Amino acid sequence: MKASANKLDFGCGQVKEADYVGMDIFPGDFVDVVHSFDEFPYPFESNFFDEVKAFSSLEHVADLIATVCEIHRILKPGGLLKVACPHYSGPDAYRDPTHKTFFAYTTFDRFTGDTSYTTAESGMFRVRRRMFGVPVGGRKGFAALPKAFGNRFPNFYERYLCWMMPAKVIYYELEAIKPAEGPP
Repeated sequence: MKASANKLDFGCGQVKEADYVGMDIFPGDFVDVVHSFDEFPYPFESNFFDEVKAFSSLEHVADLIATVCEIHRILKPGGLLKVACPHYSGPDAYRDPTHKTFFAYTTFDRFTGDTSYTTAESGMFRVRRRMFGVPVGGRKGFAALPKAFGNRFPNFYERYLCWMMPAKVIYYELEAIKPAEGPP
């Protein structure tokens, strides 16, 4: 693991950007840390990372709430959690038998406090961005309609249209809310 790296690729698999520490459950050429996603704590100090990228990985964890809480622990105050995972309406959500959680537009509201109830996790994150599709690239033409319409009217889209025009991926950027360390 590079000591200067302050970005974690959570579930990097066989692809990792050069400036990330790669963590996965299986060893590989791009994996710096082999560790179960479901074994807590992760082998990192608290407030260690500026960013955690979890692309196609959170849908595989046994306990999403505990995993997100643990990622929050290792993020610095203001650190970003970037998540890309299958939306529940897309076929990829169900094709892989190792998927344990299905994601909606509001899945992470439990961690932001933007729900009608308060949980122990409320207020851990602030949503900086969420969208159907990925921020760069993506589908063109007719296939882009669910993304465009869903991002404009997410509640209407999920309630009435997502089964007719499924979204393949949903993307979130969440900012860790926690007190800064050190003297005031």
